[in-house]
Amino acid sequence: MKLVLFTCFLLFNIPEAHQQSPLNTPNQNGKVVKIIDGDTFDILTKEKKTLRVRMNGIDCPERKQDFYQSAKNALSGYIFNKEVKLSITGYDRNKRAIAMVYHNGDNINLAMIRSGFAWHFKKYSTDTSFAKAEQQARLARKGLWSMDHPVAPWEFRKK
Repeated sequence: MKLVLFTCFLLFNIPEAHQQSPLNTPNQNGKVVKIIDGDTFDILTKEKKTLRVRMNGIDCPERKQDFYQSAKNALSGYIFNKEVKLSITGYDRNKRAIAMVYHNGDNINLAMIRSGFAWHFKKYSTDTSFAKAEQQARLARKGLWSMDHPVAPWEFRKK
């Protein structure tokens, strides 16, 4: 009896971030219709539904932080008004799809790090190509790495 109750508890208490969404498919395609910031945007799916996407494994400067607008503009240059392919890994507490983003076969998450407009978000990603790309951008002083002491977005949010 206890096992049955525990199983029922598990089935009906799925954390919100892992609940199924109507668009919860591992892959999704759509046209980027709005850039929110350097790591978040909206797509219009073929079903004519809007899906908010948070890019997996990266973190970009916050509003009122140095390089916020530059990161937003960089993302816009890569994908705004273009068709993208998403590899969705889950959903966050804000019901945004967490995804790797591809345009014409290019990994846009990785491109944002390479160009110096995003940090590798190590708290949520162990991708060695992201770590290597960040190190190379730092050494080349690209984008936000041109500053003497860039503040990581997660540190900025704490303040």
